Amino acid sequence: MNVVFLNQFERVAIQGGQEERAHVFIGEQQGIWNAGWRSADASETSEEDVWYEGMSWEELLAAFRHGVAGKMKQGFRPLIDGMLEETPFWERRPALPQLLQCYADMQEAGETVDKLRQWRRAKASAEKKSAYLIATNRELQMLAVFLPRTIEELLEIPGFGKAKADKYGNELIDELKDEERQRKFPLAGWVPEAVSAEQLSVWLFGLKEEKHGKALAAVREKRALLYGIRDGRTLEQLESALNCPRRALVERIEKLDEEGYDVLSVVNQELSGLSEEEVRQIESALGELGDKYLKPLLRKVYGDVRTNEQETERQYVKLRMARIRFRRTSRTAI
Repeated sequence: MNVVFLNQFERVAIQGGQEERAHVFIGEQQGIWNAGWRSADASETSEEDVWYEGMSWEELLAAFRHGVAGKMKQGFRPLIDGMLEETPFWERRPALPQLLQCYADMQEAGETVDKLRQWRRAKASAEKKSAYLIATNRELQMLAVFLPRTIEELLEIPGFGKAKADKYGNELIDELKDEERQRKFPLAGWVPEAVSAEQLSVWLFGLKEEKHGKALAAVREKRALLYGIRDGRTLEQLESALNCPRRALVERIEKLDEEGYDVLSVVNQELSGLSEEEVRQIESALGELGDKYLKPLLRKVYGDVRTNEQETERQYVKLRMARIRFRRTSRTAI
């Protein structure tokens, strides 16, 4: 194997203070990429963990970053830093919002968080918004841990600026008023001393491990979808194999088309079930109204007749698939 990247990691063990060493590597042999972790210990029991082996550079990088973040979360530090950040970790000065989030994540506040989630769910339903637009899970955790009693205290919680505090502040304070508070405000006066450098480091690398884990999962899902399309699977078969809701699946197929992948086989299969008249109406609407917005197309083709949610969703799927073919045909004609 031709090694194209190698870096040494070190960790001081808690018991006995013995230093552990290992290497991360990226290598290539006859077009096959490898990435992984290899213990620098020369013993027969030395650890070796292959994170990726294959031909996709995109998947290799995602697996490499996820693996590195996991090892740094465990306390290993690179001899040459900067693989996940431009600034070495020993030169970084933690910001107060990071410290507040880290401290809150280390505390147990499950019952209070559940109570806040119920409030968020009701508010999101009333305002017809996604729950995270009301408040993120991390914001709810900080509210449950720090328990602000006034708008001024609420403004110390990262994520709650003046507009958000004015809109939801009184309701949140009312939700939290009966909870026993053990931590004082202002938070800047004590939280930085309550979070050790090691605790912050483990928390930060845990976030990176989660982030890169999601990126790796997305790359693998993309590969599985491409293989399924290549193998001639129908939309229904892909939905079952990938355990993905149809709407999300069609959105992924649209994204693949935008990236230049050939997805016409699954598109044509899906559209083959439509009548010639329905196809003609959709293509006519696309030519007249353009392909940017779906709602005008829905009204043009299917009218303003109110149908059940499932039927409307099926109509949107048809329009999305027809839009893919329309765009591909338009690009080919240029």
